[in-house]
Formats: sequence, structure tokens, C-alpha cells
Amino acid sequence: MTELQKSLEKAAEIIKRHEYARVISHYDADGITSVAIICTALLRRGMQFHATIVNKVEQTLIADLTEGLVIFCDMGTAHTDLILEHLKEKDVVIIDHHVPLASVPIPTSPSSSFVLVNPYCSSEEKEEIGGDICAAGISYLLARCLSTDANNNIDLAGLAVAGSIGDKVALDSGINKLILDEGINEGVISVKKGLKLGDGKIRDLIIFATDPYIPLAGRDEWVDAFLDKIGIEGDKDINDLDAGVERQLADALLALSKESSAGISEDDLVGDTYILNSEVVKNSLDFMRLVDACGRFGKAGIGIGLCLREAKQIEDATSLHMQFQSKLVSELGRIESEAEVLKELQNMFYFYVHETGVTGVSSGILAEYLHIDKPVIALNKKDGTENGKKSDTKISARCNKKLVAKEGGIDLSKAMEQASKEVGGFGGGHPVAAGASIPKGSEEEFIAALDRILGEQNAS
Repeated sequence: MTELQKSLEKAAEIIKRHEYARVISHYDADGITSVAIICTALLRRGMQFHATIVNKVEQTLIADLTEGLVIFCDMGTAHTDLILEHLKEKDVVIIDHHVPLASVPIPTSPSSSFVLVNPYCSSEEKEEIGGDICAAGISYLLARCLSTDANNNIDLAGLAVAGSIGDKVALDSGINKLILDEGINEGVISVKKGLKLGDGKIRDLIIFATDPYIPLAGRDEWVDAFLDKIGIEGDKDINDLDAGVERQLADALLALSKESSAGISEDDLVGDTYILNSEVVKNSLDFMRLVDACGRFGKAGIGIGLCLREAKQIEDATSLHMQFQSKLVSELGRIESEAEVLKELQNMFYFYVHETGVTGVSSGILAEYLHIDKPVIALNKKDGTENGKKSDTKISARCNKKLVAKEGGIDLSKAMEQASKEVGGFGGGHPVAAGASIPKGSEEEFIAALDRILGEQNAS
């Protein structure tokens, strides 16, 4: 039995001792699909649960937990010290995929009531997964261990795929491919080749095409002129295009991207789309985007409802997604049209967001498609107070994967942890995508520290 399998089996054993669980998860697509997978598996065992979606784990949250079993999804690794301190009398399962922080030691001899399922805490387990994996993928593996019938919870594979897409985790290797193939073999997932824009009217899809990023996004008149030029009706549903016309559209969009210097490749725009045959929204891209928007607008309950196959939630989720996309294209348009918004330093770009809820997504699009040579840092200053003190400034850092892959490459997780710590904050995440929370007023000091640290990484 592999080390990862041992951790999963131990987690299942702990969960099976209970009839009720408190489940806490992150608010993005990976976090919501993770919690939905676990909660569905609990329901099928006859267990009740209380699910809570949060932006971050805080000491006040941990200290107030009274349930006998607490399950953390898509978070918890960075807070194992607090969790073990406050929940030492409880049974605790952590399902996570974030790189451990250097400042928080991973427990080497945890008790029988605690298990951390995170392949990135062990070089042996990391090697076992054969690439990256998201929390939803790990949650799916645990759900398989919790199965009570012949179905073996394989119908939840679509949720794992949606979580992977949300976290931009490749599905063509390692355990992710095993999960995908399992879903395909059981008829849970189908594969469709073509444009990776989602379903809907062509005009709408291009206007809101931010990932993959199309330079026409947010510009209605430009979209209309573009479609007129190539002779394609904007009101036509993309699924009604024959293969030749779809190829024509793809070629025209790629040509446009090259003219604008947007870093979009053919693989970004054209390829496999996964159809989730068991879910209420079939196109995996659309499903992920709806769930993600729910979480980012503080309506995670709607996103969980979608994952629990409540079709009545589709309308509200779609409305939230449209609001989110409108905010996003507005923010991207502001950055592109106002030269002073995006500031360039020696080792990074940074900007302050105007629109709430798009911090990480906007920095990710800029880093992946538009400013690929350096990390992009987005800062979100918040007014008001949280828990009786001034609201912290939230920060999202993203970089193109090529910057991580090269020898002596960037590691945003380590850089954000170190820079935020220097100003009395807290940060971490992944080498390619990380976040931080810092005291209000320390932004300029943080920016200088992060630029210095990234320079040191580049020089190593």
C-alpha cells in the first residue's frame, strides 16, 4: 500500500467512527467541489454534516469548533499547529494540496485522531501522484474509500475534474488521468473536441472570454465587427457550428491573439472539453465557472447546491457568473486602458484592484496571457474592520508556469510566505499561485520585500 493510500485509509477510518461532521473548505471552485464530494460521500453513509465555506483559516474559527469530527478541505496544512493545539481532543482530517510553509512544521507522529492527507508534505507521496493534484482530486480518492455500495462513488469523478480545471491542474498524467479515465470508462464523463469557450451564443462567449483570454473581451462593438468580418452569426449557438466553421472561428481568434501579442496558444483555445454526464450543468468549463462565481460572491451555498445536483440553483448561479464576468472584464479593461495602473518593477508587476472578488483571477489572466515574463501581483485594500481590527490587505500572486519550470525558477509560495512575514502578515500557496494577507499600511514595504525576494530567486 502506498503512503498516500495509507493516509486515505486512515482518514476513512476516522470518519467512519462518527455520525456527524463539521466540514470546512475554501471558497473557490476547487474548495467547493471538494466539500461537495466529501459531503455527498457522508450523506451516502447516512452521516449528517455542517459545511462552512471560508476565505481563510483563522484562530477564532478553529477555537470555536466543538464538533467531534472536523474535516478541512483545500486548506489546513498551513495551520496544523493551531489545529493540533485547539482540536487535540477532536478527530481531525485535513484534505489539502498546498505546499507546507517553512514556518509551520508538519507533525511527524500525529495521533490516531489526526490525519493530514497532502501529497506535497512528503516527497514519496508527491512522486506517487505523478504530477499536480487538487483538493477535489484527493477528496474523490477519499470518497472512494468511504463508499458503501457498488457505485463506489465513481459518479463523483466529474466534480473532481471540475475542481482540477478550476485550479488549472493538468488531467493528462498521474492520478488525475486515472480519475478522468475512471469517469470516462464508467460513462460519468465524456470528451468533446473543439473550442474551449463553454456553451452558449458565440457573441456572448467571446465578449466574456477571459480564460482563455481573447483580446475582444468586454468590447461588444469589436466583437460584432470581428464576427461580421469572418461571416459568422453571433447569435448562433456554438454547438450548432459544423466542424469547418468552428475551425474557421478558432483560426480567426488565434490570428487575432497573435496580432495583439496575447500569449494564447492553440492548446489554450482548442482541445478536449469534458462533459459531466451526472451533473446538472454538463459542460465542465461552464460548471466550474458557475461554482467559482458563487464562492467569490459569498454565495457558496448555491455552488454546493449545484454540486449536489440541484437544478433549481442553475439560474441563480448563472446570474452570479455573469456579474462576475462583467466585473472581471471591467477590471481587465481598466488595466489595459490606463497605463499607470499596472506598475513594473525589476522582478514583478503589481496593481491595486478596483473591483472586489476578482483579485486572484485578474492577476492570473495577466500572468498567463498578457504579462508572462514576470509574476503579477494584485493587491486588494479593504475598508472597514474584521473581528474588531482594521481589515487586512489581501494579495494574490500569479506567474506563468514557464517561470516556475525553468532551472532556478520562481516559487511564489515561498516568496509570499517570506515577504508577508517581514511585514507581520501571513502567506503561502503554490509555486505558480499564492496569496497573502498583510496589515493595512504595509503594502509598499511588502512590495519592496517581494520584489527583492523574487530577484534573489531569479539569481539562485
